[in-house]
Amino acid sequence: MARRILGLWESATNSTRYCWWILVICLLLRTVLTRALSSADREALQEIRNNLDDLPGSSFFSSWTFSDSSVNPCDSFKGVQCFMVDGVERVVVLNLGEPTAGSAGLKGILSDAVGKLTALAQLSIVPGSVSGSIPWSLGSLTELQFLGLSGNKLAGSIPWQISNLNKMQSVILSGNELTGSIPDGLGRKPSLVTLSLANNKLSGNVPDFSAAKSLKHLDLTGNELTGWLPLLSYGINYLSLSRNRLNGGMDRIQGIRSLTYLDLSSNQLSGELLPEVFSFPLEYLMLDQNKLSGVLHIPLPCKIPVVDLSYNSLSGLVPTALAGVKTLYLNNNRFSGMVPPIYSFNLQIGVMETLYLQNNYLIGLTNLLPGMSFPSDVTLCFQFNCGLPPLQSSCPNRDGRENTRPILDCLNPEITHLGAQP
Repeated sequence: MARRILGLWESATNSTRYCWWILVICLLLRTVLTRALSSADREALQEIRNNLDDLPGSSFFSSWTFSDSSVNPCDSFKGVQCFMVDGVERVVVLNLGEPTAGSAGLKGILSDAVGKLTALAQLSIVPGSVSGSIPWSLGSLTELQFLGLSGNKLAGSIPWQISNLNKMQSVILSGNELTGSIPDGLGRKPSLVTLSLANNKLSGNVPDFSAAKSLKHLDLTGNELTGWLPLLSYGINYLSLSRNRLNGGMDRIQGIRSLTYLDLSSNQLSGELLPEVFSFPLEYLMLDQNKLSGVLHIPLPCKIPVVDLSYNSLSGLVPTALAGVKTLYLNNNRFSGMVPPIYSFNLQIGVMETLYLQNNYLIGLTNLLPGMSFPSDVTLCFQFNCGLPPLQSSCPNRDGRENTRPILDCLNPEITHLGAQP
């Protein structure tokens, strides 16, 4: 094909070649001269600008000027990126606010006019003081894939309309003042990969996420959610539901072997711990401050680096299988008996760096001889048990708590109410 075109060029007369050059130049000029932002998008940007302003210390909007109609926002406005759609430039990325760390952010409200940017694929606002509600008009943005409005003062409910956006992959609304329930439709989005609604005032039950087959990251920390743990897809990696009011057992996370981060702390979960949780490929396991009970049955050595089971009602012997955990919190439970000798050994060689056992009914650490020392970076807390703590035992502020339990507590551990952490 290239040879054929070259042959035609060589056989053409000079006048024909001249005409061809004129045609090419005209086409290029037409492309340059007609390259302009859609009038609807330009009007939407102006409306958005009219409702937002820089906080002191931010100069994000200094480049946003509408007085000169020849200025193309696609070329000169910070945070705006465009793409040619059907011969017209459309806004496809709108990142409002300076992206640098520590930016002062913006104030004002997010205008409903954002819904007119129908080619938008990414919308974000840096943390600041943007208030008001999230516009329901976001439901018109059928191309939207990323929505990030975290760290502002947005209030009201999450618009159910965003559940209809079939290309949505990430919804990050954490650190606002949102209320109401989580739209059920978000749990049915097969495209959704990340959902972070942490640190709001959301209430009600957590939706069923079993149909969200692409979901990898779910963070609902620090809300007022109630009910049972949600049903989840088996591909999820990160799950944090801490600091809510969830109750019931942990059966619904059975079989989710893709988890690398699990935080269900500070809820009202009850019943026994699932043994298989300790075989998940987790880096962090936080189940503290719940109502979990029973004896821990862990068949294989646990390789999770950080495990926190404190402030529950777990009983029986301290499991040998947890001795390889680098940072382990078992304090404020009902464990009794001697701590297995592998714990003393792993503390001495530095395999285990932090071990909190205070406020249980333990007698002592096997093979821990008087005067035996640990590496300087090892932290052991054994106060308020049924045996004297080792000399090298570093604990949090004990508020005057004695080193050991009263003898009557140790004789009747089942009827003794757990005290506070020493």
